[in-house]
Amino acid sequence: MLGKTGVIRSWTIIRLPPADFGYQAPYPVVIVSLDDGESIVAQMVDYDKDSIAIGQRVITVVRRTVQVKTDDVVPYGIKVKPI
Repeated sequence: MLGKTGVIRSWTIIRLPPADFGYQAPYPVVIVSLDDGESIVAQMVDYDKDSIAIGQRVITVVRRTVQVKTDDVVPYGIKVKPI
């Protein structure tokens, strides 16, 4: 899943997230059609808030999903960023 490219088909801004994601709000969630024919829903990172657009090219990346205490295991997940 890492390094796959595709285009944004739809997007929204999450303003009232689940408790563990509160520190990230507001943040965009996108539906992406990958070049291999699959579709995914993912959080978008490293973006300019004024330039998110349907048809925008993105690539999948690995990023931390939530903040943890210093002794906890750090969870990572697939997100997307603009190319």
